[in-house]
Amino acid sequence: MGTVVACSTPFGSSGIAIVRISGDESHKITSLLINNSSKKNKHNSPTLFSLVDVDGFVYDEAVVNFLFGPNTYTGEDLVEINLHGNPVIIEKTIALCCSYGATAAPGGEFTKRAFLNGKMDMSQAESVASLISSKSILGAKLSYKNLRGSLLKNILAIKKNIVTTIGQIEFNLDISEEDLQPNLMSDSVKAIDVCVNTLHPAIESFDAVNILTAGATVVLAGPTNAGKSTLFNTLLKKDRAIVSEIAGTTRDVLENTINIEGVPCVLKDTAGIRKTKNVVEKIGVKKSNEEILSADLVLYLGPSGSVLSSENNNVIYVHNKMDLGKGKKEYDISISALTGENIYSLKKLILKKVTSEFSDHGFIITSQRQLFCLVSTKKQLVKAKNSLLNFSGLELVVEDLNAALTSLDEITNKTTKDDVLDSVFSSFCVGK
Repeated sequence: MGTVVACSTPFGSSGIAIVRISGDESHKITSLLINNSSKKNKHNSPTLFSLVDVDGFVYDEAVVNFLFGPNTYTGEDLVEINLHGNPVIIEKTIALCCSYGATAAPGGEFTKRAFLNGKMDMSQAESVASLISSKSILGAKLSYKNLRGSLLKNILAIKKNIVTTIGQIEFNLDISEEDLQPNLMSDSVKAIDVCVNTLHPAIESFDAVNILTAGATVVLAGPTNAGKSTLFNTLLKKDRAIVSEIAGTTRDVLENTINIEGVPCVLKDTAGIRKTKNVVEKIGVKKSNEEILSADLVLYLGPSGSVLSSENNNVIYVHNKMDLGKGKKEYDISISALTGENIYSLKKLILKKVTSEFSDHGFIITSQRQLFCLVSTKKQLVKAKNSLLNFSGLELVVEDLNAALTSLDEITNKTTKDDVLDSVFSSFCVGK
């Protein structure tokens, strides 16, 4: 791998920006940049230097930190240049580094090198991306937890169980000259059950975790003139949607994001649901039903007896216009979108609803790819268990268990044949 350079802070003007250089030539290139080829650099000793152009003129000063591999983020020699956050200065610095032999790093290159150099496994690499993009502080905490190895620890525990089970079965198939061990079948089923029961809460809680990391979709729905657009504007604290007394004013889906106690919610104002002959309004009503179906939460401005053309059960029935009269029992909450009365209570109820299914079992996944891998693993484990219970043949059981391992290997490091052999012979006494 060659030497790469990139700005590790967001583009734009700021007090400080960080340009990162990683690779075998990173120290040499930086020495040319600061005109300091004679001085010996020390590991992790930030020092103030002048940044020098090719003509010898100083164009900025920066705190430069030389780091020696493998004790770096990427596992390679690495330099972090803390300079003033002027985009012109940043681009000049990167251009000079490239003229001295570096290449511009594509997105994710530094974490990719950390993975390739054994500084982290795939689960931790994905946690970096999740941590950076998390939309709530709790989501960030969960991502950081996985970055520190929580997900890896849980996956390795499951893999150990599977490998041990494979080892025991293969020992009976290939090595033992006697009959099968008396408890082999029952012990194998128990081991598989432990794995499945460990995977289940992580799979089931993914949607709830995804809300904390990516945000919740909250759709405002209901009949025409129910006050959806007024509520939309009130929650946003600005006039985003057009409000009028004419039924069917909202035709398209409007959306904007609010933050409720650290949890981002994407609000979607939809067209009023009613029967209509207007072609354009029909399209709007169809879009409303589609949004309701895919929403994490629906605020339905109507009574609970209303028939939603959707299978979404996560609904808050809102009585709006409480300034004109009291709500009935078929509503979950009464508010006035016009005056703002009880809006705070509605926000608390929204927060409670979108986070109600979350429970930190210590086994959390934060990406759709990880979810796919765990679902595939569980499927193969259940298949292996059924083969055991139906006496379908131990060879088929081993095949299913190996398929489960392969799915888990997509999240962590690969399982090798040596791992299985170690599991088999580790139970032998020392003299054997």
